[in-house]
Amino acid sequence: MTIFQSLILGIIQGLTEFLPISSSAHLVLIPYLFNWSFPAEQIFPFDVLVQLGTLVAVLLYFWKDLISIIKNFFKGLISKEPFKDQEARMGWYLIVATIPAAIFGMLLKDKVEAAFSSARVTALFLFVTAALLILADWLGKRTRRMEEFTWIDALWMGLFQALSIFPGISRSGSTIAGGMTRNLDRSTSARFSFLMSIPVFIGAGLVSIGDLLAVPNLASFLPTLLIGFVAAAIVGYLSIHWLLDFVKRNKLWYFSLYCVVLAILILTVGSIRGSSPQTTAANPVPAATVPAQVSTTRTSGFEIVNVQYSGSLGWLVPAMSSCANLIKDAGLVTHEVSAGDQSLQNADILLRWGAPESLTSNAYQLGSDHLVMAVNTKNPLQSLTTSLTRQIFNGEITSWGALHQACPDCFAKSYDPSFDDQQIILTAYNNGEDIQQFFIKNVMGNFPIAVSSAVVVPDSDAVAQSIFENSAAIGFLPAQSPSPDSKEVQITDLDPTLLQEPILAISKAGPQGKTQEWLVCLQQVLNPVSN
Repeated sequence: MTIFQSLILGIIQGLTEFLPISSSAHLVLIPYLFNWSFPAEQIFPFDVLVQLGTLVAVLLYFWKDLISIIKNFFKGLISKEPFKDQEARMGWYLIVATIPAAIFGMLLKDKVEAAFSSARVTALFLFVTAALLILADWLGKRTRRMEEFTWIDALWMGLFQALSIFPGISRSGSTIAGGMTRNLDRSTSARFSFLMSIPVFIGAGLVSIGDLLAVPNLASFLPTLLIGFVAAAIVGYLSIHWLLDFVKRNKLWYFSLYCVVLAILILTVGSIRGSSPQTTAANPVPAATVPAQVSTTRTSGFEIVNVQYSGSLGWLVPAMSSCANLIKDAGLVTHEVSAGDQSLQNADILLRWGAPESLTSNAYQLGSDHLVMAVNTKNPLQSLTTSLTRQIFNGEITSWGALHQACPDCFAKSYDPSFDDQQIILTAYNNGEDIQQFFIKNVMGNFPIAVSSAVVVPDSDAVAQSIFENSAAIGFLPAQSPSPDSKEVQITDLDPTLLQEPILAISKAGPQGKTQEWLVCLQQVLNPVSN
């Protein structure tokens, strides 16, 4: 993450946290629109710091109110008259309003994490925010003021706040709408909405601060992240002041219109991009591409094309050989190498599935592939959720019977109870392999695989063979990897685009001569033109 990106996202967080247009949606969608890719280890601390920035903003803006609420709250407890005045009751109202979000957050944690991985789902939730704002203006009479606020209002707005755990549903938008459906005026709804954000921000900060301090190499990029923190605090303060003034005189449909337009834009961009692969590594692949046609100027003399390939691309070897045979006076030498031996010291070209974390050489995209979860065709499993997939691969669910009990609908209706007794046989790769790292990041949510409980194999061919030989085996491999007698298992709540990766050719220098011809041939094999 650059200083510029941190600044922009900090401004976005500060602006959209309090305007009813969903800050979480913008933090998902802005990087999506601009194709920004960040290392996984930076995303978490950034989210924590910018939320703390908006917490600082709301604390500074309402510090007089907070001091009065806290003072009267404890004064009421000491005097054994906890509900004596409005300020003391306001402390209890904030507690009541916080409970639904805490409960919903714990119950729906896995579904929320899956939603955050999908720009499309986030866009669809923006329509929900728009609908809430329109309904609030339409249904609410807006006749009640803060002096008439009750614990039922607090609980009702707390339930609306619980909806906002999903990206795309604005916290401020849903809570203000909730207050207005209780006939509170816009100013009262907005003011309590901002106040009730404080316990949520504090709770999230306390839960996350320990994990934040444990992030490896935090000090190295903390200065960059602090830019986002400061930007979120300053812009957040200004946006609170502006919105409180705005809602006194204006309706909320302006924001609903914005949400609809943004959602349509995201869905349109996603449709245009289609299934095109997205590079998710820390460094984007250079824009250079292999020429679309084989050069008509053939080089003279015999030339050896020396190629290394990662274990995820073993299925591509027949195509490599065929392309070499089509080029006159060309020979091919191939080596399957582990992730720790991809230095290009002994090869002209390295083929791998996706970009490495650090990419300093030339890289060319030959095609794309997507990761699939696979089992034997005799296995009755048909689908999984992200949560269940993680529980299987981190060793929490170890038998097919336990999985069937957790999700009967994940299996075929003809499920044979005798399958209950079989242990799940995990197949995995060495930890450094490109496909293993990709699976851990995009499916496991950066939680490790229980390798000690798995059959560790060197490449995707071995995974396919393991699944072929045992109906109790499960594994992940590239979709184009030959896997006889196996079937794909859908991960139903995961955005399919997150499972796509480019197939890259990496070289120390720009490929020329027969090496270039061979790469173009391979590109044409991976991207056949339909007649």
